[in-house]
Amino acid sequence: MRFGILKLDEIVEEVENGRIILIEEVGDIGFRLALKFLKNALNSGYDVYAIVPSRLRRDIEKEMRCEVITPNKDFTLHELFTISLTVKKIGDRVGLFNILQNLLTIHSAEKIYQLFQEICEIVRDKRGIMIVMIDKRLLNSSALAMFESESDYVIDLEERINGLKVKRGIRIKKNPKKPPSDFYELIIAGKDIDVGNRIE
Repeated sequence: MRFGILKLDEIVEEVENGRIILIEEVGDIGFRLALKFLKNALNSGYDVYAIVPSRLRRDIEKEMRCEVITPNKDFTLHELFTISLTVKKIGDRVGLFNILQNLLTIHSAEKIYQLFQEICEIVRDKRGIMIVMIDKRLLNSSALAMFESESDYVIDLEERINGLKVKRGIRIKKNPKKPPSDFYELIIAGKDIDVGNRIE
């Protein structure tokens, strides 16, 4: 499985089944990158799902046809076991898990990490692929390191301010096949997303 972004696919290479991709983001850049991955999965013939807050349902449904699961009678943000049960039902597909931010405002980082471990185990056992997004501003470095250690890939997104310009950067912080990469320019133009040259 690949992102469908030439330069990024060269750096990451093929993502095999049973892998967890953690995107560490600031703002909503990571969401666009995750959607690109899901679209590419759909085009490659995979079944796709997204577990997201209700506010993102419409954004995803505008972009693609996939199962969108939001907090409802099947799972709640307060009862963590309902979330792992939901993943258990669908963990053999390619999915997006984008509710960590919401969970971290309700529960301790330790509790959410335990849930994260359980979800990773389910996805690996079922040979699915899951992208998990986390806002790195919500965690200190030691808590963030816990989530990174459980993930197979870690993609780090940053915004660097140079005068009046904002330059977005992307690097692969963890890859089971390669050492960490340099930062590369992340180019966003409308709905298109691309990876450019290395940032010095």
